[in-house]
Amino acid sequence: MQLTESAKIVTRNNIQLLQIDNSFATAEISLFGGHILSFIPKHDNRERLWVSEKAIFDGKKPIRGGIPICWPWFGPHATSTNLAAHGYVRTQTWEIIGSEEKDSGTLIILTPNSSNDDGLSGTAQLTLSVIVGHQLKIQLRTTNIGAESLTYNCALHSYFAISNIHHCELRGLSGQYSDKTRDFQICDTPHPYQFSEETDRVHLQQPKQLSIIDEQTTTEIFSSGHDSIVVWNPWKQKSISMDDMADDSYLTMLCVETSVTQNQEVNIGETHILEQVIL
Repeated sequence: MQLTESAKIVTRNNIQLLQIDNSFATAEISLFGGHILSFIPKHDNRERLWVSEKAIFDGKKPIRGGIPICWPWFGPHATSTNLAAHGYVRTQTWEIIGSEEKDSGTLIILTPNSSNDDGLSGTAQLTLSVIVGHQLKIQLRTTNIGAESLTYNCALHSYFAISNIHHCELRGLSGQYSDKTRDFQICDTPHPYQFSEETDRVHLQQPKQLSIIDEQTTTEIFSSGHDSIVVWNPWKQKSISMDDMADDSYLTMLCVETSVTQNQEVNIGETHILEQVIL
């Protein structure tokens, strides 16, 4: 695949990284997992994404941080305990199948080594489309190329960089959520939405716009094609227990995930698009 002039491939440990540097922004995508690691718009030179300082780049373990691709299930598999959490494409090598300079930025299209593996009932073709411009536009496209209806879950499991979780507020959510830390108890969304403990919440809502207010900065997140927003921060004890997070990692990250958790159905020959746009 001939890369556009703003893109190049470098190697870090056992992983190939696609680096993009155009007039709008810089970005980095790991071909292991089709995993976006960095997005820095040039108008403010502020990193939008968070990657753990202890992330493992061995080409085997999923990378902690950035935007992992969870597909074709989110969390544990519905019926099998032998299958890895969050699906199988985040530990596959992805291939670049498209590269183009557009007025809006640099377009990169990737596809995993295999869209079909154990745990998926049906036949799909998965592609990831990324435009690096003034904004980062991500589209996860699932096309049903089989002979029967296809059902799956997925998420753009985005880790956002913040200065301090204690001074952070999330805006744009309302109603109720399911709280995993409280045995999936249904709770009311707090206002203001701030953080003081481990957070693992599924909001069954489809807000188009969310904002992370972090002291003097704001990160805007636009979503479509989703049925849920998942909000996650491991807090101190869980950070300590993870070998790919520093003990204080929870202070500088917040996951706000554009997700499908309620089973997306795609008819034969049709395509579902899960989209997240980051400003």
